[in-house]
Amino acid sequence: MEAVTRLIARSCFLGTLAACGGGSDVGDAGDAKAPLDVARLDAADAAEETAPVPHLNLDTSSVTVSGISSGGFMAVQFHVAFSSIVKGAAVFAGGPYDCSKGSVSTALSSCAGGSPPPDVAASVTATNDNAQSGAIDPASGLQDARIFLFVGADDNVVNPVVVDALQTYYASFVPSASIAYVNRRPSTAHTWPTLDYGVPCDSVTPPYVGKCNYDGAGAALAQLYGTLSPAATTLGGQFVPVPQDAFIADPGSHSLDDTAYAYVPAACASGDVCKVHVSFHGCLQGASSVGDAFYAHAGLDEWADTNHLVVLYPQAIKSGANPEGCWDFWGYDSPDFAKKTGPQMAMVRAMIDGIAH
Repeated sequence: MEAVTRLIARSCFLGTLAACGGGSDVGDAGDAKAPLDVARLDAADAAEETAPVPHLNLDTSSVTVSGISSGGFMAVQFHVAFSSIVKGAAVFAGGPYDCSKGSVSTALSSCAGGSPPPDVAASVTATNDNAQSGAIDPASGLQDARIFLFVGADDNVVNPVVVDALQTYYASFVPSASIAYVNRRPSTAHTWPTLDYGVPCDSVTPPYVGKCNYDGAGAALAQLYGTLSPAATTLGGQFVPVPQDAFIADPGSHSLDDTAYAYVPAACASGDVCKVHVSFHGCLQGASSVGDAFYAHAGLDEWADTNHLVVLYPQAIKSGANPEGCWDFWGYDSPDFAKKTGPQMAMVRAMIDGIAH
């Protein structure tokens, strides 16, 4: 039975069982365990109808990224492809660069299930080869990065050995002292860990944000940025819609939503120079599936509010080739999914520049 449970979980992760998500719309995310903040979501919806594309005074030379599950893989490939501007990555339940090698079966068996473990040597070779060809930035850009890795010891969607492989991969380019790795026990499943928001920490259900008595966002940002001002207890900024269709033609054809979201602290809205953090949701975790459960409740915004940090939340959606709304790390949208020219990669890169002065 345990083997069957793991297979189903991993199949849901890649969207190969469309009905297995246990409810993937906004209403299902808003149960008694993890209610949606309806007022916040309604406000964001209203703003989406009227707000212009934000133009902020951003430092785009030192971007950081984070992500969970498919978003963790996306964060890695975005970091590696654009290492000239991305200076740190926080990866929750993700694996090495180009782990799938464009194969959904490899993505399912190795990159999720860890059987066999990801081929780290192949990922290192792909990095160096793509850098040499100019498909991604020079690998030397990785050497000064700060890395935070997290996995739940009881994760049965992305096996902890996959994150072990990611640690080994990053250690090929980044000094070990710059890599923090948290393999958390007890009873931590496939989830983005928070202090007190979401479903139980050992639950594998939408919105995949868990009450773990652990501030994953704070730990990640502290590793990426060093000493931080204390997180805000009440947010003083606002969520601003960012039209993704301004940065890619026909986003739906690439399994992308029309709208992303950015959390903009008041100081950043007033013209202060702010840094940029891009956070990629996981499968079944975009706004079209769980509303604001990830972009407003993962815990990043409270730290951003007091530390001159704009958080950009790009949005993927379900499609025929991607029925669970995952980010492309196995080639469902493009064989260039891990390169700068990959449509999803290029859109996010363009958005970063597009919202900056």
